[in-house]
Amino acid sequence: MHPRTRHSLDQLPPEARAAAEAAIARDKARRATPEGQEEQAQVIRKVREEFPPLTIDPELADALAQLRAERQRQGLSLSELSARSGIDRATLSKLETGKVPNPTVGTLRALAGALKKRISWSLTDDPAVAGR
Repeated sequence: MHPRTRHSLDQLPPEARAAAEAAIARDKARRATPEGQEEQAQVIRKVREEFPPLTIDPELADALAQLRAERQRQGLSLSELSARSGIDRATLSKLETGKVPNPTVGTLRALAGALKKRISWSLTDDPAVAGR
């Protein structure tokens, strides 16, 4: 049982806590059955259909790869970059691996600044629509 759940249960009056613990035990037993496991799998499938994984823009992925390469070139660990940038180490890891599909401009600037670099953008023609 998760510590926060245990803490919440401990805050309940004895009768309410006993009822809640019994309900948790019933739910756990139901989920252990094949029917409960199939029900859980259906819920997961439905959530994945409604909320498909986000994809990262290829140009953003390239920029993040460049930032990672620069960090490695400078011999910095994620912890060191975290201290320099003020961005949590776990967030930096997620940025570098593309698990943050839409980082803010401020985050990208802070990351680049910590590497003594800056982000620059340019507006160019899109070759996919240039001939239309």
